[in-house]
Amino acid sequence: MKTVDYAFVRLIQFLVLLFFTFMVLVWYGVALLIPLTLWYNLTNFFSTIFWPVIAMILALLVIGSLSLYLSKIPKLLETFLAMGMDVVKLGYHSVKRMSKIASAIHSDAAPPAPKADTPLKGNI
Repeated sequence: MKTVDYAFVRLIQFLVLLFFTFMVLVWYGVALLIPLTLWYNLTNFFSTIFWPVIAMILALLVIGSLSLYLSKIPKLLETFLAMGMDVVKLGYHSVKRMSKIASAIHSDAAPPAPKADTPLKGNI
């Protein structure tokens, strides 16, 4: 029964790792896809009025000016990156906790007592 428990904990640990990896990829992928989506839609919108090449340049200018405006907002980029890194830290600590439980099962020791503190306590 110990082997089944150990394998089950490792499976859950792998699923937790996959979940947090997926969430980090989605978080930073959205940051890349939003400007590309805006560029595509603005190009289609402007191409109804102008030639497609001019529409593409106009859409690029609009996206560039919007990016410049957003870059001047204080702490916006740092906050966005910090939230993504908090997800990475949370995933790391979750996988580390699962590893402690798996090692306790493997060595026939009692699993460690769960703590109520979070790894992000100092940043909130």
